[in-house]
Amino acid sequence: MAKGAMDSSTFQALIDKIHQETTSSEKKVEILYSCRGFYDSDQAARILHSYANPADKIRVLRILEPRLCQMTCREGREIINAVSIHNDKLIALDCIKRVLSDYRSKLGEEYILSAFPFEADKYRAMQILQTVNSFVGDYVAAGGHQGYAALGGLYTQARPMVPHLYGSVANQAQLIPGHGKIEVPPEAQPGVVPSIYTGHPSYAYPADRSYDEDRGYPGNSSLGQSLPGDYPKGAPPLGYHSGAPNPTGFLQLES
Repeated sequence: MAKGAMDSSTFQALIDKIHQETTSSEKKVEILYSCRGFYDSDQAARILHSYANPADKIRVLRILEPRLCQMTCREGREIINAVSIHNDKLIALDCIKRVLSDYRSKLGEEYILSAFPFEADKYRAMQILQTVNSFVGDYVAAGGHQGYAALGGLYTQARPMVPHLYGSVANQAQLIPGHGKIEVPPEAQPGVVPSIYTGHPSYAYPADRSYDEDRGYPGNSSLGQSLPGDYPKGAPPLGYHSGAPNPTGFLQLES
């Protein structure tokens, strides 16, 4: 579930409470720690500007790290610029790197690198951005790495393999997990709307015969249906005083 930023009225009350606390910097940090909610980039930057001590800014960044909403690199740059010390800017980037949505794009990298004036800091910032996820699965392996299977067989999971047996290298690259066409399992399409009641018979199949229709015993038929034809085609009458032409059921028994 996506995180929703705190509404403006509640956030303004939080900022006012932080500004009104002038007795101790420790209490100003505790106010933010005890407040619940999530913050977007503008709100996080305003919170950082409310603290003057650089050590308090780092503590605030650690508190805000699990409470930040998704943001772009352009918005994340405002949080980095709210920190004055250059080494602390790298700590700020490490805190917000997991919520950056476009850090893999070239434009997103340029926005992040523009917040660092020194070349060494830019290089370290690129290293921090590369720790968010791994790109190992995006490259095709060299191939030829075999492992032992059961009964003396061999198997290999490295690509590309022999193109004559496994197809072209491009087709083999599409078989890497996370690449190629998304395989969706087939689903039944009966063409009818399923019942909202779990115990109701399925509409996708013909209605089953009832117990009376399947047995056809005299006296058990539903209303509007006549009994089967005359005996011996149908069943004999079952009354106490009733009889039948052939009670035994054999037509030629008495002849």
